[in-house]
Amino acid sequence: MSTLTDTPSGPLIPMPERNPAALRVAVARLAPAALPRFDTHWAEAMDQARDEFSLLPGRHFVDHWWAWVAVQRWPQRAARFRECEHTVATSDDRNARRTASAELGRILAEAEADAT
Repeated sequence: MSTLTDTPSGPLIPMPERNPAALRVAVARLAPAALPRFDTHWAEAMDQARDEFSLLPGRHFVDHWWAWVAVQRWPQRAARFRECEHTVATSDDRNARRTASAELGRILAEAEADAT
């Protein structure tokens, strides 16, 4: 991966490979404060995989953090995503929550489409 760019309209980093090690590097570069959450989620996913004899927890972990990186690498997209999350979590206006929720879905779909 290259260094963080100063261009606010472009992605801060290229999309990493879709594996835990590459995603961890990307998370560290985009938001170092998110690393404890990443590491905890990874440990929980591996515990669940072991307990259930399943590969799905690891796959879900990678899918989750890959989408997170896809959103966070674009500063404006990430800011709007956080605004929508805040609206969904705190607004008393049902229509505002629904609109923000729908926009979250659109942002995720757009980020994932850009990342592939």
